[in-house]
Amino acid sequence: MRPSNDQRSFLRLALSIVGAITLARLCILFITPLQLYPDEAQYWWWAQSPDWGYFSKPPLIAWIVWTTTRLSDAEWAIRLASPLLHAATAPALFGIGRLAYDARVGFWSALAYITLPGISYSSGLISTDVPLLLCWAVALYAFLRARTENGWQWPIICGLGLGIGLLAKYAMLYFLLGGAIAALFDPATRRLALSFRGLAIVALGLLIVLPNLIWNAQHGFPTLKHTEANADWNHARYSLGHAAAFGLGQFGVFGPLMMAGWIGGLLGWRRGGDAGLVLAAFSVPLLILIVFQSFISEANANWAAAAYVAAVPLAVATLLRWWNARLLWISLGLGSAAMLALWTAQVSPALADRAGFGNALKRQQGWRELGAAVVNEAGRVSYDAISAANRSVLAELLYYAQPRAAPIRAWDRGSAPNDHFQMTMPLRAGARNVLLVAQPDESSAMLASFDSAQLMRRLTIPLGRHHSRVLVLYNAHFYRGPPPTISIAPD
Repeated sequence: MRPSNDQRSFLRLALSIVGAITLARLCILFITPLQLYPDEAQYWWWAQSPDWGYFSKPPLIAWIVWTTTRLSDAEWAIRLASPLLHAATAPALFGIGRLAYDARVGFWSALAYITLPGISYSSGLISTDVPLLLCWAVALYAFLRARTENGWQWPIICGLGLGIGLLAKYAMLYFLLGGAIAALFDPATRRLALSFRGLAIVALGLLIVLPNLIWNAQHGFPTLKHTEANADWNHARYSLGHAAAFGLGQFGVFGPLMMAGWIGGLLGWRRGGDAGLVLAAFSVPLLILIVFQSFISEANANWAAAAYVAAVPLAVATLLRWWNARLLWISLGLGSAAMLALWTAQVSPALADRAGFGNALKRQQGWRELGAAVVNEAGRVSYDAISAANRSVLAELLYYAQPRAAPIRAWDRGSAPNDHFQMTMPLRAGARNVLLVAQPDESSAMLASFDSAQLMRRLTIPLGRHHSRVLVLYNAHFYRGPPPTISIAPD
């Protein structure tokens, strides 16, 4: 299927605009004073030892960070892949929109994706969602091609997208759910799913993720247990409030008009024909499942992110029909305004704080100051180890407390490990002199595991006008191991 001149023109224009936005995002990475988010610091630490798996995530995120930090260990290098991978996802959205509708929908889908509020925020951080979205988009494009074209090229590409996506995040399994539901209603999808080509997609995906599954088996399945713990169905709350809050949050992630367009597209899916039905199958079930999860326990706003790959062209096709496409223009204008506001906040967190939304950036501030204080204290006394219980504090110390005179160790809670640090670098009983870095509300439980301790310093690190981070540093003597009962909640 050779693209027409109109398709090439639309694609060139889309790539030009996506390229300009990406260049601006790369510039922001170089000049922002924002420090690493705790998860980013953790991924950086994982990247120091590339492996087939880690406690809470499959390995792709660590491999990506390892690759970009061959240039530098600076914050910008750790995040470098994020805007680049999102830029690569936008042309895949063009292809999905073109296949499902036409090149015009494809063009606006690429632009809508690159300016979504959630994507603008995500482009300033490195996270597992970034490669997941690219893999999902590539797999979906290939799936749509394989659905109507013979041969093995597109099933193989779809299987590669599925498998590499599983190495990014197990949420890629929802792709199989979307395909199964599409097969129930769409004859072309059903023929693909029930053929050797459909079986090859699944087999190739599972083959690619197999080394990670073997790693999990060798380590007691920590990633699967962590995923189960995140779902937290053992402490079900059945809260309509949580479900409503999650649903409203999706209007912020996807944009209010894009969400309206997607819902309108679902109500009038017959206009999109069979392709519109397939897009609905790859977006609706995932979002419903995560809303259900938020009702049972809780769900983070990004857990349904993959649903919006298929939702974008469905919403764009609808908005192009409404009010002579004016609502689509308004949606893009709102997304662009949010993107510019975010860029301003990333360049000047103080300005964001004065504008009243500095709270959203507080977890990216104050860590360098903490690291300097810990390095200074560690140089005053001969410590066997520097230890903390909080995962975020441990991750940030590993990055910002350098060079340090003692190794960093995770304080042992005495139960099954709750994070990668407890699994791989726990504080061992018998340590005689430990620099303990604690939050005030966890210090009592931690100090109970030592013979004695001396308060060395209380740190209050400002994070803006209304927020601060408070930590206490103790010189703790002779670690006996965790006490029988521990009241510290995992981070």
